[in-house]
Amino acid sequence: MMTHLPSQTLTHVEAVKLLDAVDAQPTLVNINTAARKLAPIASSLAAVQKRLACVSSFTIDFLKTPLELQALRAGLHLQIHVAPYGQIDQELINPQSGVASFNPDVVLIAVRLRDVCPAIYDAFNSLSPDDARAMLDDWLARFKSALMSFRQHSQAHLLILNYEAPVAPALGIADRAAANSQSKLIRAANESLDAIAAAVANAHVLDYDALIAAHGRATWEDRRMALYGRIPVAAEHYWPFAGFIVRYLRPMYGLTKKVLVLDADNTLWGGVIGDVGVDGIALGPDYPGSAFVAFQKRVLDLYHRGIVLCIASKNQPGIVEEALKTHPSMVLREKHFAAMRVNWNPKPQNLQEMAADLNLGIDSFVFLDDSDVECALMREALPQVLTVCLPKEPARYAAVVEALDCFDQFSVSAEDRARGELYRAESGRRQLQSAVVDMPTFYRQLAMKVTFGVNQSSQISRAAQMTNRTNQFNMHTIRCSEDDIRRFMTSGDHEVITLALEDRFGDSGVVGLAIVRKAPHEWVLHQLLMSCRILGRTVEQAFVNWIAGRAKSAGATRLVGQFVPTPKNKPFAGFYKSCGFAANSPDSAPDQWILSLPNVDTTIPDWIAIQPSATEIS
Repeated sequence: MMTHLPSQTLTHVEAVKLLDAVDAQPTLVNINTAARKLAPIASSLAAVQKRLACVSSFTIDFLKTPLELQALRAGLHLQIHVAPYGQIDQELINPQSGVASFNPDVVLIAVRLRDVCPAIYDAFNSLSPDDARAMLDDWLARFKSALMSFRQHSQAHLLILNYEAPVAPALGIADRAAANSQSKLIRAANESLDAIAAAVANAHVLDYDALIAAHGRATWEDRRMALYGRIPVAAEHYWPFAGFIVRYLRPMYGLTKKVLVLDADNTLWGGVIGDVGVDGIALGPDYPGSAFVAFQKRVLDLYHRGIVLCIASKNQPGIVEEALKTHPSMVLREKHFAAMRVNWNPKPQNLQEMAADLNLGIDSFVFLDDSDVECALMREALPQVLTVCLPKEPARYAAVVEALDCFDQFSVSAEDRARGELYRAESGRRQLQSAVVDMPTFYRQLAMKVTFGVNQSSQISRAAQMTNRTNQFNMHTIRCSEDDIRRFMTSGDHEVITLALEDRFGDSGVVGLAIVRKAPHEWVLHQLLMSCRILGRTVEQAFVNWIAGRAKSAGATRLVGQFVPTPKNKPFAGFYKSCGFAANSPDSAPDQWILSLPNVDTTIPDWIAIQPSATEIS
């Protein structure tokens, strides 16, 4: 937690501007000044508050303030505990250690192989191959044992830095071909780290070596400070190092973005299309058109990762659409965009309208524009939107997209890859709804089919991802990892139930998730959530009816649900009541709702067809 001297309180907009300024010039002076100014309002800026402990083989206190600020930029308020450096085994194994007493949600384990096996880096040519391997195996066995011991008293997520390659391999240019290669040994150590993390629940290996390579191995370390203060990172890299850590925290706590909104003129192509026409824009094999082609290719990569694309352009209606359809060098076509606003309205207004159409929170949007004025207006009007102003040189546009760290997920599912198409299909459903006279007729014309899956191992990744991405129709927004889902599936007293939906406009994939704890007379909903894009078609009520029928058949007399309000899950607020649940006594459990099963009607509406249930795992 930031403990700086109090300062004049900033508004939310001013805070966002201050954090953007630090990101543009992350000097130590700017970082510390921003931390001091933001300290009084840090908790109010972030929707999620978590506790992070740092265990390291070197002095890592330098990372605390940059990490706090980078977390705030992501919507996360971190309380940070830094353990004494070098106390790795003690802090992880001892259930009364400082780390254990801090009760962290996440533990960052920053151990340099150079610190725990120094001879591998400093005296490699003096070691026999057997001695080098034995030294490494001894450390890895100790480390795995410490992690397993830690798991006995904590379920905190573990973020483990991997090991860096040397700036200059000990054997010089002979290293690549040598049987006894220093680089190969370190790569083997990193492969072993991956295997260890796979054996320890909720553990992730962070590619610290790639981070160092991206910023330059020769300049990553301040050699004087490494020797003098055991700080092996140069000051100019504190900010990207902290951002690297936060990149892994975002998907863990549902803080990733979902939508990328693009300007058109001088963003998708060079030039103002209203002035030069479709044939006159800069887009093609030669510079500067080639820079815009490269940019569009990077954006298309995001589309295929499941990022929803939109356009907000101040232009005459129809001309942008014409370019998307007809220009021969266009990489992005009309089919790739879930929503477009081509008009002369203020862009913040257009983004709010698109958020309503897509049924997504405005805080899940990223806005890219080449205009400083439009970006300033967006930051002022909608500080919840991540606004990125493109540089003046279009050759740098692609790098801007590559540097966006707000869209990351730990895995990419088939539903992700099809998300852009799914949101485009929504426009067809809205057109159908506007053409029919009553809702039952609309539902029947949709020709909806649902498939329920129980404890399907093939859905572990998708189920975990939904808990981390679904905020609006979610009973409490508690996040689960794949290890958590796997544990529920194999526990014997839980069921992980998924709902897949398709209709006349296409296959929406898995859009609903429930995790139920089963007791002889009572089933309890541990998780209940559904993708917001399919709400309002009675599928959510049918989901609960199906679960209630299953519980009733098993002999249970009641189904219990919980609702914990968050800033984002207001659409869930009246759901239990709409399904016939009754609120429990406000004196005992005000957030608990109960459905009495003996007399409940669990009929599924006739406009929803139930497909054969998927096979359950043993």
